[in-house]
This record gives sequence, C-alpha cells and structure tokens, in this order.
Amino acid sequence: MGLIRLLYHNKSMIIVSFLIYILFLLIIQTIKQSNDPNQTQQSSQYKYRSKSTFYFIINYLFQSKFNLILIDPHVLRHLFIHHISFDQLEKPFITFAIHDESVERLIESLQDVKFSIKISTDHIFIEYENKTVHLAILHKYNSYYLIHKNTLLLSNDIHLSYGDKLRAVEHMESELHEYLFYYPRNVSHFLWLYKTCEFLYCNRELADKMENEFHLRQNITQLQISITPMKNVAYALDKLEKHYWLAGGALLGWYRHCGLIPFTEDADFGLYAEEYDESIRNYFLGNPVTYLYSALGLVNDSLEFRLYTDHWTLDLFWTYREEDHRWCGYLAQRAKYRRTLPLLEELCSCDLFGHRFTIPCSPTDYLDDEYGRDKWKTPLRKDYVWTNINYHSVWNDISWMYAVRFYTSKGKLRTDKFAIDSISEHFNYSLTSIPSFLNVIPNEPVILPPLKTNLVYHSLLLEKMSHKKQRNE
Repeated sequence: MGLIRLLYHNKSMIIVSFLIYILFLLIIQTIKQSNDPNQTQQSSQYKYRSKSTFYFIINYLFQSKFNLILIDPHVLRHLFIHHISFDQLEKPFITFAIHDESVERLIESLQDVKFSIKISTDHIFIEYENKTVHLAILHKYNSYYLIHKNTLLLSNDIHLSYGDKLRAVEHMESELHEYLFYYPRNVSHFLWLYKTCEFLYCNRELADKMENEFHLRQNITQLQISITPMKNVAYALDKLEKHYWLAGGALLGWYRHCGLIPFTEDADFGLYAEEYDESIRNYFLGNPVTYLYSALGLVNDSLEFRLYTDHWTLDLFWTYREEDHRWCGYLAQRAKYRRTLPLLEELCSCDLFGHRFTIPCSPTDYLDDEYGRDKWKTPLRKDYVWTNINYHSVWNDISWMYAVRFYTSKGKLRTDKFAIDSISEHFNYSLTSIPSFLNVIPNEPVILPPLKTNLVYHSLLLEKMSHKKQRNE
C-alpha cells in the first residue's frame, strides 16, 4: 500500500524519467545510423526493384554478400556521363570487378543456381537469359591491382574491356548504386586512368644480366632519396589528369634494370604540351616533397620544369606534336636543341618501386629512338649520346628574357642577382630586374633594356652553332 502511494505521489517524475529514457534510446539509435551510412544507404537500396535480367543476377550476388564494383567503361559512361538509366542499357554484357579473396566463396555459392557459368582463376562469366555478367578478378599487386588476360573461350561478338590485356587498376573510393553494385566515386577520373591501364613488365632477363655480368645492382642510398619524389610527381600528374611517361634514363632504368640506373642522378618525365596549364606549376611551387626550382623555355616552345629535392633532380619535358612525330626542347646556354620522339598516341602502365607509373606502350622502340637501335642494352656511365637530338636555333632577345625563371623552395619567384645573372650572362642588354611574365611572351610590345657597353653575347655563338649544325648534317 505504501509503494502504491509512493508511485502515485511521484507519477510526474516517473513519466518524465520514462520519456527521457525513450528519448535516450532514440538518440543512441540515430547516432548508430549516422556512424554507419552504408547501412542506411543499403537499406534504401533494397526498396529498388527491376525486372531486368541484369538486376536478377546482381541482386542474387548482393544478397549473397558479394560486393561488385562496376568497371565497365561503356556502362560507366552510359550511367554517369550521359546520365541514362540502367534499365535503358542496351548491352548484353557488363563487366564488374570482384576482389580475389571472395572468389572461392562465390564459386561455392554458384553451384546450385540456374546460371550458365564459366570460371577461371582470373575471370568468371555468369550468363542468364542471354545476358552476361563478367566478373574480372582483382589480384592485389603491390599498391594496386592487376586484372589478368582472359583465357576462356568466348563468343566472337564479346569484346572485353578488362581481360583483353593485362591491366592495372588503382585503389578507388566507391559508392553503392540503387542497382546494388558499387561504382567509382570519381567516374570521370577512373575513365581517364583506364586509357593508360594496359600493364607491361620490365625485362627481368636483362636486369639479371646487368647484375650478374656488369655488377650493376640497385643502389639502396639512391632508392631511398628517389622513390618518394618520383611517386610524388606521378601522383600529382595523375591527380591533375596530365598524361606523362617515364622518359630517358628513367625509362631505361625501369626496362633494363627493373629499377633505376644505379649511377643516375635524376629522373625524366615526358608530357604532352597540348595539356599544359598553370595547375602544374602551381602544384610544384613550394611543394614540400619536390619543389619547382626552375622553368626553362616558353609554354609554346621547349618548356621544361626542373624539380629539386635536397638530393635528387626531376625534369619534366613537354613534347610538341608536329606532323608524324613529337619533339621536346633542350636548352644549352642560349641555344635551342630539339629531341625527336614518336607520337606516343598510347601510354601504358608499369611497376616501379611497387607503385604504378606510366610509360610508352612500345618502350624498346622509344629507347631505340633515343639511344640508337639496341645500343642502350650495354650500360655506359659516360660518353653516351642521344641519337635523336639536333641543334635548332638560338633564342632571340625578347624570348630569352622570358625563357628562364628560378624559384625558391618556398615557391617565390627569384629576383636576386643569381636569377638576373642567369639571363644576362647570355644577353647583350643590361637586365636589372626579372620581368613578371612567366615563360610566356606578353601580348603587348616589349621594350628591351639598354645595350651593354661591352657586348658579351654576339654572333660568335651563332657561328659556332651554325658550324655544328652543318657537321651534323
């Protein structure tokens, strides 16, 4: 009787306490859901239904807890570039990726279903009612994945986007589609990377020969100071979607040594001049890993960026398309040289230091053009020459004022005596300051500084270069 009286007198407090308890439970549930967005997202996806055959296959795999990642370039463009519904997709064949650790369980789950199935260690094809879901298996390889070439017999009307060649796939962030598969969060960037994902191996036999016959082994100290800067350049150019390739000695080191040339002191990268914009300069200005030390040439003529670390140099050479070839510039004093290169309409991927880099798809042809046919197979510490380089001309006075720029490690344009002297040393004019334009001649008329009293740069160099050109011809 006393308990009832006590409850009666405190009923307001009890009701308030109960409501607080209910509110507390609701808050806890809300926090759990907010911390698990995938669960919330997946719950909403279950509400989606489709009568398509593709959905039937995909839904079965999703319910069996297999995560499919859409990597089919055609379908990705269809859905996310052209924004067309999946149900409007008129394609009998779709490619997804699946991680290799899921394959064994997947094969077991497919034993008792009515799908027609073809299985290899690298690819699985699931066919149902004239529709085929292709599962390309992602094999972990260093810091990325490889999808191997398909060896299963397929219909002649099937053209694989993955499985046609050995291809590399980078790690990617993904999102869940209403059709119960995952897709790259940045579809346009994934499609951009696809163009260069064909994967090539270095020449392991030649690398072993370098070690065993020439005693050229990888220099551990060199690797310690070069790997991070080279990775940083590759990462930056991929992020900015600027095509590049390992060039010169960097390409030779990858192919011939499966690493770096042990006695090299720099690394070269080639780029397409038509893709240049100031985002590249801005990225490397004051970069804490590899900072822009100097910019040589003009944007439309022989542009080169020289990047520095404390111990390593990296050169970015822009190549200019001209009829059936490309060329890149090389600056020596005030003379212009040009190196002739193939068109390089296709680029591929390779592994260097456990990371993916981009290279010419015909590396031996590229090296033959650079060093002479098969001459690069014999290592030379010095006295090697480019066979594809020729003298072109001399920078005129106006161009020369804008063709050389230096920067501090903090990303500031150098206007000190060193920067001024680097230009005026080969200049007949009394330069006292650095013009503001960066590797571009301004549109308005340019007024040259006063002539020096004693000309330090005259026709002697022109005459010297002319004689050299005649000898080369």
